[in-house]
Amino acid sequence: MKFKKLAMVILAVLLLGACGSKADDKKEEAKPAATKEKADETETVEADAEEKDEDKEEEKDEEKDSADKADDGSVLNTYIEEKTGGDVEVIYTNKNPGLKHSYSDDVTIEIDEYQIVHVTNMNESSKVDFEDEDEGYVLTYKMTLDNKSDEDVYYSGGVSLLSDDGGDYIIPRQHFVDREEWLKDESTENASQYSKGKSFTGMNAHSMTKAQYESLTSPTLKIDGLFLDDDVSKKLGEEAVFKLPFNEKGAEKAETSSELYQDKMVTDNIADKEIFFEKTDINETKEIDGVKITLNGVQYANVTPTAAHAERFRNFGDGGLVALTVKTTIENGSDTPFDKFLVERKLTIDDDRGTMFNQGMLEPNYSGTSNPGDKDEFLTVFLFRKDEFDIFKKFELQVGPLKDDSAKALFKEKSVTFELPVKK
Repeated sequence: MKFKKLAMVILAVLLLGACGSKADDKKEEAKPAATKEKADETETVEADAEEKDEDKEEEKDEEKDSADKADDGSVLNTYIEEKTGGDVEVIYTNKNPGLKHSYSDDVTIEIDEYQIVHVTNMNESSKVDFEDEDEGYVLTYKMTLDNKSDEDVYYSGGVSLLSDDGGDYIIPRQHFVDREEWLKDESTENASQYSKGKSFTGMNAHSMTKAQYESLTSPTLKIDGLFLDDDVSKKLGEEAVFKLPFNEKGAEKAETSSELYQDKMVTDNIADKEIFFEKTDINETKEIDGVKITLNGVQYANVTPTAAHAERFRNFGDGGLVALTVKTTIENGSDTPFDKFLVERKLTIDDDRGTMFNQGMLEPNYSGTSNPGDKDEFLTVFLFRKDEFDIFKKFELQVGPLKDDSAKALFKEKSVTFELPVKK
């Protein structure tokens, strides 16, 4: 009897198990795709979550590496303490400024890092570098000259640091850097000579008084252009111009400045520019007997002269100023050289309202000869009173005639004309 009851229980369990299997099979058959999709989605979500976690960890690692690279607290120029006999405190360090200038396709100079330190408790003899004050600041920057070309280049070591308002030059103090760490080529006897196919790294420094330092946010560092064959008349490229932010405000100012065409208002801190209209991708080309002239773009900006240069704009009155900076490229595909300084550029306003000539004092210095095969960039600046600019409707830029170094017009006195976009 007991055996019979046990057999019945086992049979019931088997029947329930079979019913359960059939029920599960029916569920799978009813929504096979949905159930599988759900499972796949779950696996994908979990995988995505893992990937996001990994990405976050990588981002944290990158942020940490970037922070470590930005400022690890070490003194870049340890010679300052030895030279001044003072106490040195690191104020600001930028180990990745991203500042690079090309003198040619194969020759560049780059600011690798820079640092500002506060010097106190210095020797009496060192105070002369800080206008006889008891404390001061020193900017040190490390730079690399990379000469990948097939000829030696020459650099005389000329640098200048210009204050934000354009009114003060911060004096270079190379003696604040150990001679072993100067930018130099030890394989040459000429101190200005840098061998072909090599790279050179060295440092330079500038001293600042407390008042000077506190007035600076993003001063302008200029490094002289290079030359060839130990002949300063054989220029290689233009001078390098870098904004060096001293703090967060300076970084914002430098970022804004980098978006502007680099006329002298920007590079020499002559005026602050606020763009209200630009078109930088025009790239329209016209030709004069093989010389290709390309209108690259235009920038219109409201202009506020810096305090140090306000007097230079007195003839424009007090009603506000507008600057138009035009970027062009001239490629000499002819067999005839012409003088870059004498390239004529002028603006025709509203067809017959009048003609305006460019403001050379606000443009980069263009000198020398454009030889066959040369390609040069030109920035042309026109300056308006704000109240007059507002009534103008149409601008046409004329480039040419081109001239030789005796001011004789070439190419049958031909010129080209571009209509410039205008937006108020």
